[in-house]
Amino acid sequence: MSGQLEFGEEDRSATLRIAWKLSLHLLASKVSTSMFQGFIVPIQPLTYEGNVVTLGVSSAFARDRLEHNHLNAIRSALEFHLDTTGLQVQLVVSSREQQAESSRKASATASVQTALPLDTEADEEADPPHVAARAETPLQTPSVQPRPTPKSNSRKTEGRRGADLPEIPCMPLNGRFLFENFLGGGRSNRLAFASASAVAERPGDVYNPLFLYGGPGLGKTHLLQSIAHDIRRRHPKMRIAYVSGEYFTQHYVSSLGAKVIEEFRRQHRAVDVWLVDDIQFIAGKEQTKEEFFHTFSALYQTGKQIVLASDRSPRELNTMDERLRSRFQSGLIADISPPELETRIAFLQKCREREGVDVPDDVLLYIADAIQSNMRTLEGALTRLIASCSIMNQSPTQEVAQGVLSEYFIGKPIRVRKVTIDEIVDAVAEQFQTTSVQIKGPGRHKDIALARHVAMHLCRELMPELNTSITGAAFGGRDHATIVYACQRIRTLLQADPGLKALVNQLIKSLMG
Repeated sequence: MSGQLEFGEEDRSATLRIAWKLSLHLLASKVSTSMFQGFIVPIQPLTYEGNVVTLGVSSAFARDRLEHNHLNAIRSALEFHLDTTGLQVQLVVSSREQQAESSRKASATASVQTALPLDTEADEEADPPHVAARAETPLQTPSVQPRPTPKSNSRKTEGRRGADLPEIPCMPLNGRFLFENFLGGGRSNRLAFASASAVAERPGDVYNPLFLYGGPGLGKTHLLQSIAHDIRRRHPKMRIAYVSGEYFTQHYVSSLGAKVIEEFRRQHRAVDVWLVDDIQFIAGKEQTKEEFFHTFSALYQTGKQIVLASDRSPRELNTMDERLRSRFQSGLIADISPPELETRIAFLQKCREREGVDVPDDVLLYIADAIQSNMRTLEGALTRLIASCSIMNQSPTQEVAQGVLSEYFIGKPIRVRKVTIDEIVDAVAEQFQTTSVQIKGPGRHKDIALARHVAMHLCRELMPELNTSITGAAFGGRDHATIVYACQRIRTLLQADPGLKALVNQLIKSLMG
């Protein structure tokens, strides 16, 4: 299947709707998740006249953003699936009636698809949407369903790939996930970024295996795909497989069902670089773990580069076999922590530059100060603020941000006054019925320790300009690790303990009021 429409159907509008549905698969790998869901998906295909395609968008703001940033990608995707060149794409703000009519026609078009040389509905459900993007991704993505090489084109396959080389099992790569787009060098990700860069430069020679771990949205997938992109550029003949724990499991199970397990093993063990994301997914799946172990061992023993990523460190993967965990720990382990304030601000500034919007620095500081979890949430919050301001015809101020993004924040006020460390410590001491001297002193009683950790947390929250060294010095000369541990502990407790959350919010309100 070529993935292209054979043009010539009488109903050009129906053809356009089918082409647009297929184009969404390509565009999903070209733009950010928030942009795709918020702006690309709602587009309605309207008309296809001559060589001009008209697409309907919901607002003038959406039209301007799409025309400024993503019109070329939309045009390329449609040209591919309409099998044409020189296509003109115009975006218009469509009324609700037009959108409803377009949706009705799209439903009526479903039956047309079976008459065109396209995948059936069942095939689209079996293959993940990203499979359709393989025509524009550097690394080919096979269907999860394994299949023997057809005899009729075996010579053609051998001529293209070389004899005895099986298809590479690989998920699609996002073109934005490059080293130059990764904000590395901060304390939170310095080791992970440096080690990933070294692996891309000398695959198989250093840090093998490399194990990256950290919470969601912190950059593990970005680094894995950056390695793939960089190795392909440096070593174009190397066979690179980027998969996830879920992909590996599904491919293995389907291979067992189709009784082509030997083909599965040939595919996964004939690669030079094996990048596995979300490895924690196979924990608890006994047969899959066994197959993964043998694949890992076969690649490791032949000097192939292995890079793994997980949301937990190897020692925390309790449901993994000890032999697997020991192999994970045999190379370099690099963690990625939640980004510090400076990194979060720099990330938002980069998003602002990429989207071509005008958001004041003080608003970016407010968002970065309030959202400390991960980069994905930061990007989503900024996108939502921009969209809301456009729809409501408002300027992006701190007050607007507080209202629009309230669901992201935990009692985060707009700063109307500056506070000092002494004011924070005194307020916490009064709330916990202790003294400032005890909070700053060496005492280790659990009540005093909790009060001290709350005070450290508030200092970091309400005074982001402080670094950990200054904060530590104010609390009896405690080191960086102690301050980081205290803040992480309080963030965890705030999510699990409503009483403590209410107490901390009351402290913030009294200090900032």
